[in-house]
Amino acid sequence: MNTMAEPVCVYCDCSVDPNANGTYTRVRGWERKGYSETRRGGSDIVLREPVADTFACQFCIDKLKAGVNVSQESLL
Repeated sequence: MNTMAEPVCVYCDCSVDPNANGTYTRVRGWERKGYSETRRGGSDIVLREPVADTFACQFCIDKLKAGVNVSQESLL
């Protein structure tokens, strides 16, 4: 028996496939800027840590990018 909960979008609670191309996951991260004397030909290093079990669907992300609050969409 599988006891893991089905992944859902944090905005609309619809089920999502974490491996799908249109599924977003939240990341925590920081960026370490390389200084010219420490970089030695390399580039800046971006470190990202995914937040476990936090996903969003493509529809909600598109609405948020457009400035529409997903939880208030039905009021439009």
